[in-house]
Amino acid sequence: MSLQFIIGNSGAGKSFRAYQRVIREATAHPEKMYYVIVPEQFTMQTQKTLVEMHPQKGILNIDVLSFERLAYRIFEEVGGDTRKVLEETGKNMILQKLVQVSQKKLVYLKNQMKKPGYLDEVKSLISEFMQYEVRKEELDKMIQDASDKPLLQMKLKDVAVLYEAFREYLSEHFMTAEEVLEVLAKEIPFSEKLKGSTVVLDGYTGFTPVQHTVIRELLQVCEHVTVTVTMDVREQLLAKGKPHELFYMSHKMIRSLSEFTRDMKEPIWVKAGAESRFAKAPALNFLEQNLFRYHRGAYNEKQKEVQIFQAGNPEREMEETARRISRLVREHGYRYGQIAVITGNLEEYGSIARHVFDAAEIPFFVDEKHSVLMNPFVEYLRAALEMTVQGFSYESVFRYLRCGMSDLSRREVDILENYVIALGIRGYKKWQESWIRRPKYMEEENLEILNHNRVRLVEKVDTLVYVLRQRSKTVKDVTIALYEFMVREELQLKLQRQSEAFQEAGELALAKEYSQVY
Repeated sequence: MSLQFIIGNSGAGKSFRAYQRVIREATAHPEKMYYVIVPEQFTMQTQKTLVEMHPQKGILNIDVLSFERLAYRIFEEVGGDTRKVLEETGKNMILQKLVQVSQKKLVYLKNQMKKPGYLDEVKSLISEFMQYEVRKEELDKMIQDASDKPLLQMKLKDVAVLYEAFREYLSEHFMTAEEVLEVLAKEIPFSEKLKGSTVVLDGYTGFTPVQHTVIRELLQVCEHVTVTVTMDVREQLLAKGKPHELFYMSHKMIRSLSEFTRDMKEPIWVKAGAESRFAKAPALNFLEQNLFRYHRGAYNEKQKEVQIFQAGNPEREMEETARRISRLVREHGYRYGQIAVITGNLEEYGSIARHVFDAAEIPFFVDEKHSVLMNPFVEYLRAALEMTVQGFSYESVFRYLRCGMSDLSRREVDILENYVIALGIRGYKKWQESWIRRPKYMEEENLEILNHNRVRLVEKVDTLVYVLRQRSKTVKDVTIALYEFMVREELQLKLQRQSEAFQEAGELALAKEYSQVY
């Protein structure tokens, strides 16, 4: 059916125009379905935007989806492939198995795969091959073309072995997220929901070959497909351009999609107006119009919307940032919540910002992901497993006790550790036996307290130790034992209490982490 592009500069209002039209048509034709397809990370924000824009504050016949979610929506309707979708961890496990099975065929990679991170790199490469529909014939040609580069050729041969084995294994058991779209493309013609519907593709700078296949099928069954494209309105629509040019990808996307249909509607060119993103920021608007352009101008206005400060090191940068934030709050009426500091290197600048903002008494929140492994709850479970596996070695026992999740206080753990070091206690058997030896500095009643704490520790992990020491144990046995250990220790309740304590102390980030980690 028909294809139309909505083209405009960054922030000109392309999405707004597309959403306005969808809402207007959806209100006029409640019997029809309208699909807005955006990248996965934007689905929730787009739903929110559409609801806020809609006069009735509801989007009953407008569905906001990513390509993957569209696939599952269609599978619910028409059925399709019944294989399970393989997650990233599953890919790793299968690749590890295939490496072991294909040892004799692998010349270069069989030893390299043992290095940290190598398996992930190969997995990413194979995922990309599947995403871009690379076939065996194309890989064979790559290998042949690399005849003058022996090392590259060797690597490609090994990757080809793993790629072929991976696809063969999946064909019988699973499908990957990349294959979901292949299956979707085959099922689109049978979907009644998509027939006669309108589809808007928003937020994309380009499409992979498998997404192209899906769009080609959508154009066969949908009444209208609209695609928003970020491109300077001064550009020519079907110009080929060169790879180094700013809007090369936009031109490429327009040309490739145009080949899928003869029913091309006149494109809508959206020029920046009073409602555009930079309408009230002339300096940013000038920057958007001139940055990376050949015929750029010079900004002569006196406003200081964009300022550049050069410093000798990151510490000086953050100190100046803190001074300017304080000035904005004190002298210009801003609130801290209205100010954002954006950096391309959060690892380095995040720690500096904490130190500098604390010193300047500026409240802040660092928007970064924390590894779940750093949480005391997870460390407690890992330490418990390590302690049972290592037979109560000194290091593993006190790693477990110092996580702060056991019922022993820090002082009790310190006294216990001093005794264990002084008398050289090692191994599970020693922890089961009653301690009767008493150092010169210790009173009799203190030894009784020590034995009481020893018994408390052993009783808590006794069942876990018993299961893990069985030769015939299964993954199920270990999982149940670990879960029962968590229940006995009331870890969920402890985490809830800690979350509430952080909430009262104003540590909202930690409160949220502790409420989610269980």
